[in-house]
Amino acid sequence: MPTTRQVRHGLVSASLAARDDDELAALLRGASDSAVGVGGGSSVVDVDGVPVFVKRVPLTDRELAHPHSTANLFGLPTACQYGMHPLAGPGFGAWRELAANLTVTEGVLAGASECFALLHHWRVLPGRPPVADEHRDVEAVVAQFEGDPAVRARFEELAAARFSLALFLEHLPGRLPDWLGDPVGRAEEIERHLVEAVAFLRSRELLHLDGHFGNMRADDERIYLVDFGLATSPRFDLSEPERDFVARNVHHDADYAAMRLVNWLVTTVCGVPMPASGGPVARNAYVRRWADGHVPRDVPAAVAGVLDRHALAAARMNDFCWRLVDGDVHAQYTGV
Repeated sequence: MPTTRQVRHGLVSASLAARDDDELAALLRGASDSAVGVGGGSSVVDVDGVPVFVKRVPLTDRELAHPHSTANLFGLPTACQYGMHPLAGPGFGAWRELAANLTVTEGVLAGASECFALLHHWRVLPGRPPVADEHRDVEAVVAQFEGDPAVRARFEELAAARFSLALFLEHLPGRLPDWLGDPVGRAEEIERHLVEAVAFLRSRELLHLDGHFGNMRADDERIYLVDFGLATSPRFDLSEPERDFVARNVHHDADYAAMRLVNWLVTTVCGVPMPASGGPVARNAYVRRWADGHVPRDVPAAVAGVLDRHALAAARMNDFCWRLVDGDVHAQYTGV
């Protein structure tokens, strides 16, 4: 028996597929809630009474000349895969994001997971979203990656892009703040959903690499992981350095989820707030002490259980991520 999500997906997908490019372009022109981020533009459109989230990813001429290619067409350094540099990198291409969305959509439709947004439809369309504010100072981003000419070339071709890949995705509620506002009551449930999402990605050999709370949505039932702008996979057309990167980072998503979960609980339940400046030195030290076995007695049992299970991974990932935040472009996640 098809689920409500599957039925709605089928109807919306058929409706979008039946529209030509001009009709889809007109639909996008009438969109609400438009925004621009480092990964492209986003908006919400109405498709036969169903809200649909649309992400428009600029397509360079090089990508247009290699449709569906998951190769690193610009020869970008693997450092660009990480999402916690001071300045956002240029991304590895729209076709990789499409491939990742197709993979998780297949899993949801097959009943293997509920943790991801369904991709209803995709289309290459004329036009592109505005350049994000974070990418207006190209020289600063190129300097961050030590003047790498591939980074510069990618930004130059992105600026000249005349087309975009429109991803028509399931619109998910934004109730995650309600979940995060109840850390004691929701800690174990959020843990379960994050573990489930990571396990599915691992089963499909897909690395998300950017699973922060801003890339999650929630309804009354569960949390969803979205935005595959930094995704990679050994199933993609990878260079040898990229294959080495994927092999080293196979546990990255699990440890990153552990870090986000533990840091949230430490700051909201354990009384270690984030400072206004200077970085989360006290929080990271608290997580490290917990990982080393120095466990306070006044932490609610449910929260303490989550911290017991994930503090070691969180401490390891905190150390790595804050090397990135401090500007170490050569920092590499090494896993367990």
